[in-house]
Amino acid sequence: MKRNLLKYITVTGAFLFTSVACTKNLEQINVNPNAPSNVAPEPLFTTIQMWTPGQESVRRGSIGFCMMFVQQTASTKTDDLQGDKYLQSDNASTFFSTEYSALARNIEAVMTSVKTDPASVNKYAAMRIWRVLIMHQLTDLYGDVPYTQAGKGFTENIYSPVYDKQQTIYTDMLKELDEAAASFDDSKATFGAADVVYQGKIPQWKRLAYSLMLRLGMRLTKVDIAAAETWVKKAIAGGVMQGNSDMCTLPHEGPNQDQSNPISYSFFKFNLVQLGDIKISKTFLDFLKQTNDPRIAAYMSLPSGNSTPASQKGLPNGLDANSFATYPGGNDLSTYSTFNVNKILPLAAPSFMQSYAEVELMLAEAAVRHWTGDDPGTHYTKAVTASMQQQTLYGVTIDNAATQAYLQTGKPFPAIGTDAQLKVINEQYWVATFMNGIESYANWRRSGYPVLTPVNYPGNATSGVIPRRLTYPIGEYTSNSKNLKDAISRQGADNYLTRVWWDK
Repeated sequence: MKRNLLKYITVTGAFLFTSVACTKNLEQINVNPNAPSNVAPEPLFTTIQMWTPGQESVRRGSIGFCMMFVQQTASTKTDDLQGDKYLQSDNASTFFSTEYSALARNIEAVMTSVKTDPASVNKYAAMRIWRVLIMHQLTDLYGDVPYTQAGKGFTENIYSPVYDKQQTIYTDMLKELDEAAASFDDSKATFGAADVVYQGKIPQWKRLAYSLMLRLGMRLTKVDIAAAETWVKKAIAGGVMQGNSDMCTLPHEGPNQDQSNPISYSFFKFNLVQLGDIKISKTFLDFLKQTNDPRIAAYMSLPSGNSTPASQKGLPNGLDANSFATYPGGNDLSTYSTFNVNKILPLAAPSFMQSYAEVELMLAEAAVRHWTGDDPGTHYTKAVTASMQQQTLYGVTIDNAATQAYLQTGKPFPAIGTDAQLKVINEQYWVATFMNGIESYANWRRSGYPVLTPVNYPGNATSGVIPRRLTYPIGEYTSNSKNLKDAISRQGADNYLTRVWWDK
């Protein structure tokens, strides 16, 4: 549904703090003498929401690295979109830099302004939940990151924040979700229309809190299975998303950058369709074609706009301009699929931060693990159906007959076999989280599915192993060197192969 986002975003312009959470050398930006010390939380909250999937962080973090790591996308580029070939690049730190600089200070500003006001208890709860939404992506990509002191340059003069252990961060994020969900008060004010996701509806905010708890709890299955089970059960008992209307979806309008879908704006700004820089991976497309997945018509098209499934062609990962020139499958990039130019790439296309389909797939896994007495197949069916229906937000209607055919013959749920069931569930997670590459990549590292064949491009940074994390910004080695070195000494070398705590 269209909303007048500009009304809320432009009001915030005078109050925005485009500061950094982690760099002392940008202290002058962090303390803006022309900015008011008391900021109206409503317009700033709108901007925080809309800036969460930021343009540069999405283009380089989610698409350029994460989606390429898990072979949803591919590219022949070597100088900008290095994730396709595991090349070392400071672009891998873009998500870290932009999320802290654009969001951390502003989150702290809103939280400080509402924390001690009893009438703003719901606003504070929503901010706690949204902060977890942002911070869990950062720690999932990098491991140990600034957390407890992030964004406190203006409020507490902390310009070189410590890097918290990921285990500590996860413990606190789960606590924050638990406390925030319990603190909502139906008699108090909310952000209302300034909340562009839920319009201040408390039941949906609670479901988001418990759905994120489910996500974070499930993330612990490799490192602490007992804690994973405890938090997953707590999330289910609290009440997770019940349908697509509960999804955490950001609306966009365009044509201004702050209002537009950040992926679409990047394609528009850098002329990526015509240049052919980002393509659908052959691995991903082959999987969808083998199962006759009707989501092909929503997810991808040729640059011409042709979205007929039979016409789609995926680009193998690991090719550069030279090897593509002699590729036997054809060396014309215009014949290879990209994001659907008429459905996904319009500036008004929505962004999905967490979907109901994801929630149902995690409930299916919880059932397979016997953490609940539910039928996992029922949750799997609900998940697939929800993902198919979700495509209507892109303007694509997948009829029930096509959904049923997919469930029966395309990708049915195995009747027996724990490993087989977990494999199908997490392969489906890979498909359902398309366009949310950070989540696709995190769940692949956790579950091991889908099973991918890595590339071994000459000069890559991992000797042909799919990366397990992104690397810190070069600037942190000078501006916050002690805290960064402490993190590296705990976690391991700052490279693509060091695993984050929950991925051990």
